[in-house]
Amino acid sequence: MRIGQWDFPDDLAYDTHHQWVRREEASWTVGTTHYSADTAGDVLYVELPAVGVRLKAGEPCGSIESGKWVGKLYAPADGVVTAVNGALAEDPRAVNREPYGAGWLFTFRAEGPGDLLEAAAFRRWLDAELARDPLCRAAAQG
Repeated sequence: MRIGQWDFPDDLAYDTHHQWVRREEASWTVGTTHYSADTAGDVLYVELPAVGVRLKAGEPCGSIESGKWVGKLYAPADGVVTAVNGALAEDPRAVNREPYGAGWLFTFRAEGPGDLLEAAAFRRWLDAELARDPLCRAAAQG
């Protein structure tokens, strides 16, 4: 689906921290949405959780730093980190260029359902968020 100038693949789940999740049975890959990558500006640094770290749903587990801000990454469900995108250490702007591809952040073994929204529910949530913020609404309209 497309909202304003941002793409949100229908086959992903999303959370209210502007992260996406690709669920493949118990192995879930996490990244940041096109909206988040675009509005953040140039990503300069990504701090990811270490492999083996236990995640607790909703708690911070890393961060993304751009020229504009530092944003936290949140665990979308309980689980254990199984892989991180080490290429981001050398090329953090991959998050900006390919948020749903080479800019993925980490993978974990999920131990619960998490608090995720399917694409249609995420669209309703984001539409409401954009309606509350005039600057974001203007950007969404092009």
